[in-house]
Amino acid sequence: MKSFYLAVLISVLGEVVVAQNIISGKITDQNNNPIEMASVVLRLAKDSVLVKSTLSNVQGNYQLVVPLLGHYTLDIMALGYKKLSYPVSLNSNAIQLQAIALQSTNNTLNEVIVTASRPFLEQNPDKLVINVEGSVTAAGSSAMEVLQKVPGVLVSDDKISLVGKGSPVVYIDGRQSQYTDVNQLLKDISASDIRKIELISNPGSKYDAAGAAVINIVLKKSGSLGTNGSLAYTSGIGIYDNEKLGLDQTFMRNNPSLTINNRKGKMNTFASYGFVNRNRFERTQLNRDISPSRFEQINYKPNDVQSHNYKLGLDYYANDKNTFGIVLKGFNRNGSGQAQSTTQQFQLSDEQLNSKFFTNNNTTTERNNFSGNLNWKHSFDTTGRELNMDVDYSRFKVNTNSLIVNTLQDGSFNNNQQLVNNPVKFGVVKVDYTLPLAHLSKLELGAKTSLATIDSYLQFRQRNAIDPLRSTDFLYKENINALYASYQKKLTNWDIQAGLRAEQTKVKGSDKAIEVLNRNYVQLFPSFFLTRKINNKIATVLQYSRRVNRPGYQQQNPFIEFLDSLTYTKGNPTLRPETANQYKLSVTYQNQPLFSLSYNDTKDIIFENAPKQDGNLTFTTVENLAQFQNFTAELNLPITIGKKISGFGGNQMVYNYYNANYLGAPYKRGKWNWMAYWQINYKLISSFSFEVSGYYMTQFLQEFLIIEQRGALNLALRKSFLNNKLKLSLSGNDILLSDVTRARIQFQQINVNFTQYQDSRSMRFGLSYSFGNQKLKDSSNRKTASDDEANRVKNTQ
Repeated sequence: MKSFYLAVLISVLGEVVVAQNIISGKITDQNNNPIEMASVVLRLAKDSVLVKSTLSNVQGNYQLVVPLLGHYTLDIMALGYKKLSYPVSLNSNAIQLQAIALQSTNNTLNEVIVTASRPFLEQNPDKLVINVEGSVTAAGSSAMEVLQKVPGVLVSDDKISLVGKGSPVVYIDGRQSQYTDVNQLLKDISASDIRKIELISNPGSKYDAAGAAVINIVLKKSGSLGTNGSLAYTSGIGIYDNEKLGLDQTFMRNNPSLTINNRKGKMNTFASYGFVNRNRFERTQLNRDISPSRFEQINYKPNDVQSHNYKLGLDYYANDKNTFGIVLKGFNRNGSGQAQSTTQQFQLSDEQLNSKFFTNNNTTTERNNFSGNLNWKHSFDTTGRELNMDVDYSRFKVNTNSLIVNTLQDGSFNNNQQLVNNPVKFGVVKVDYTLPLAHLSKLELGAKTSLATIDSYLQFRQRNAIDPLRSTDFLYKENINALYASYQKKLTNWDIQAGLRAEQTKVKGSDKAIEVLNRNYVQLFPSFFLTRKINNKIATVLQYSRRVNRPGYQQQNPFIEFLDSLTYTKGNPTLRPETANQYKLSVTYQNQPLFSLSYNDTKDIIFENAPKQDGNLTFTTVENLAQFQNFTAELNLPITIGKKISGFGGNQMVYNYYNANYLGAPYKRGKWNWMAYWQINYKLISSFSFEVSGYYMTQFLQEFLIIEQRGALNLALRKSFLNNKLKLSLSGNDILLSDVTRARIQFQQINVNFTQYQDSRSMRFGLSYSFGNQKLKDSSNRKTASDDEANRVKNTQ
């Protein structure tokens, strides 16, 4: 395997000679100083059709690879300078133009007022981009709450899923680990730190094959010249009828944050820090029929969280060909919760109360993470031929202490205790090579290897004595090796992309030094994308990809974790990976999603919560149960009324079908559901806007759960001051308290109904101030080493 990787790397780095027609030159100002980031656009002389575009580098140099000889027009544009256009005749393979000097305009940078704004949704050929930075209702929210506003994303019981597709893989700035509880991290990241969210429903071969889809949360990072940054503070308070919901306190949040960036010469340094201090709750009411009894249970779980999140980074532009970067980041999080449960047992025949008992589960959790990344980008020339290398290392540590006290009606009680120590270490090395070819085509090649070690120790004490049957020490080791190739071709009205990824997975697991898991297998993942440009506004996109969802180590960990006295979860080391073939045909209008049809066929689907009975106890485990088929039709409409009202509205019709055999009986169920979502912004004046957003979903099927209709309505106001540097926002989220989960399971002898409220309705206040140089273009839109890594969205497994 090592020799194979070496051979591939040598071939990647080898020189490939192709026929190229090149136009190159330099752009300066009137004083012969180079102009960086000038836009260079090449068009056909006869009809002005766009052929190629690029940006000048730090030295003012540019280079264009042109498919054919002929006559062209070259447009040169830069902020603060007059646009320049002149004809170019290409009659040889390479021409060097004379230096082009741009004339400055009479307006200074301080007089430039930018009035355009990005739409909330942008559809690219391979992904849907959600521009969070411009959303008023996102102010004061966490990353988890922002995801609830993304079309097609469902957040239920702290689990993220795509309607009809299952669980996506979530990345932060292109990097994430499936071995840690990413949901907890998403609750601690403030929306004020998020620039955009990328939803990649059918990832290509350059992306890791794991996950039904990819959600990449891109945090803010500025690269303007000089020193700049932003200060933000958000706070919120929950608004509930405490007596009606059985709440005993007020739920609040406070989140100050700072982002700072300095770019001077060849160095770009950046740092950010955020602190989260909030309390929240979950309140669940369960009814379970377990013949001959019926159990009514009310669980109330308030918790407090304090989290410190930090990030440090440096980009060094050594020369016009080499950029080096380092990123250090992490978090320290402390949480505590006091779950209270009241259970009543009735006789099914006559509803007579048989017993009543109480459960208190006091839990303290300490989580911390440190991760580092070293990256190098080498540009062989200005044609786009480049090599990217990354080395990542991450260390996570989780310590949890849960004390479960069961008190009977007569006052007697017993104590159970769960102690969890869960260190995680993993490293990743990857190489990506991009080779532009003749006639507007491109080849991408890459290799990656990852190693992970997870040691999960659980000690269960019953009446102060260690219970060896419920205690465990699960050691999990995983190695994934991958190779990929992707080819892209641009024609006049067509874009074609095809790729193939091969992944080798080696997994071992032992429980108390006894091997319970040992697998070594190779899988192939083809992908294909075809884009047809109908006219300047309308295009069609056809997508296909094969995906895999490997069992996570927590799913394969065989230990039992009690949630309360009647409920526990249990892992399954015999799980197999599920594979899916995903198809999508879509129509876009002005690069925004308009209409799409999707079909997904999944084999060996993993049911996250397969229910079982163990006497009076209900527990869930993870099982490969079914073949799953999904069909989705989606219609999105941009909303523009005059110059003041803008936004979008959308609909999804979804059909889910499961074909399984479970507990000795067939489970064949299918169900249609409809989902609507909207976001409308009304700009009263240039500095004052009002926004309304929300969603509504009819009853739907998810695994064994029938989930009743749900939705949310959000309102927000934003006012800006000081030339848009100071922004104030006030928002009301889930103002109707309708984002509530009501669900039931009815299968064989299992009959469970539950209703769950979470901390969803609140009033939030946000304040942000941008300082320093905010006029020049953000370098996060440029292809720097760190930003390329974020945009590649590779999983650091």
